[in-house]
Amino acid sequence: MAEEDRKKMVPELRKKSRRDYLVKREKDKLEDLEAEIVDEEYLFAGPELTEHEIQNLEYKRKVRDLAKEYKQAGEKEHREKHDRYVMPEETRSKKIPDRYEEPVTEERFAPREEQRRWEEEHIGAAALTFGAKDARVRGQKQYDYVMEEDEVIQFVSATQMKGTVEKEDENEKVLSELEKKKLSIQEVRRSLPVFPYREDLLKAISEHQMLIIEGETGSGKTTQIPQYLHEEGYTRNGMKVGCTQPRRVAAMSVAARVSQEMSVKLGNEVGYSIRFEDCTSERTVLKYMTDGMLLREFLTEPDLASYSVIIIDEAHERTLHTDVLFGLIKDISRFRPDLKVLVSSATLNTERFSSFFDDAPVFRIPGRRYPVDIYYTKAPEADYLEACVVSVLQIHVTQPSGDILVFLTGQEEIEACVEMLQERVSPTWLEDSRDACSTNLCQLTV
Repeated sequence: MAEEDRKKMVPELRKKSRRDYLVKREKDKLEDLEAEIVDEEYLFAGPELTEHEIQNLEYKRKVRDLAKEYKQAGEKEHREKHDRYVMPEETRSKKIPDRYEEPVTEERFAPREEQRRWEEEHIGAAALTFGAKDARVRGQKQYDYVMEEDEVIQFVSATQMKGTVEKEDENEKVLSELEKKKLSIQEVRRSLPVFPYREDLLKAISEHQMLIIEGETGSGKTTQIPQYLHEEGYTRNGMKVGCTQPRRVAAMSVAARVSQEMSVKLGNEVGYSIRFEDCTSERTVLKYMTDGMLLREFLTEPDLASYSVIIIDEAHERTLHTDVLFGLIKDISRFRPDLKVLVSSATLNTERFSSFFDDAPVFRIPGRRYPVDIYYTKAPEADYLEACVVSVLQIHVTQPSGDILVFLTGQEEIEACVEMLQERVSPTWLEDSRDACSTNLCQLTV
């Protein structure tokens, strides 16, 4: 190609590249806007939105509709109807190539082709592929994990901790699983063990400044007690109810659940505050936060004047922040008699905490939603990590479908357990190593 022809073609190539980029950008922006509207309509269909939020959603819908109308106006049928001219693609393609390429010679073709094959091979290896979840859709073979007889660990039933929900037979259990999806959030709230003690709990809170609350895991302490206080009027005149959590994920997930139960948008009446993220506003009255964030609020508001109730949840974990909070809250409660302090936990040495908080009364919430069966091995295991992996696979093979939650002592053991599980269910012994195993791995956590 001559130098003059190349100089003439490069500006046209730049224009075409710019046009292609604008077309792609318009499509991406429209898809992002559509996805944003769908998310807001799904997530905030129940909550009562403010006038500004409603106007913002209507504005996004209007922009989307206008963009679609403009796009349709350029199509063939609309061009013929409205007498609109668009340059034919054939004309442009003849004059302007898709991209500029150097002339190919016999000497340079081989290395370029080798480079292209190398790139395609590595791009294909880096592509995202799914494992066992879509194995049936992809038509892969399914294999079951077979355990040897000497691998099976024998368990004996130690005790059963009964739940408040009575056991049903198998036929009724299937029906109940389908009916649970139809239960409204309010019906779920009424089924929690803490609900029958609502009035007694509120009466105890009104009579005592400090209260120790002891209840089983899943009884509804964390999600229901702040709502009861809000319904009782403890958030009037701009006052807030604060609830501390030892972990960031717990603070976010609990706040999201409570916002659903109250039918409000997360960040308005219900919000959370964690390190590097503050999802609250001026309207927030129920605030979930980590204990470290409450300590930071002591720096700007030493008397916590904006709070009417402080709830320290999961107090049995005894973190450094929690222990410091105990001393600070005990100090300010003596000159703020209107501040209510609730210390709640599932397993708590109530006598020691009661004596620390000037002999505060203890409120116990009995019962749990579902029964819990406890099993122990017949004999001690020499390698408890190996026994853990075998037990997980044994439960998976012998029990109905469900989830398995394993508690280990640290990150190193968790990662080792994951590797051992992946090795046990690995399909490397199969003839085709690409076939995925249909075994569901358990969820591991500290």
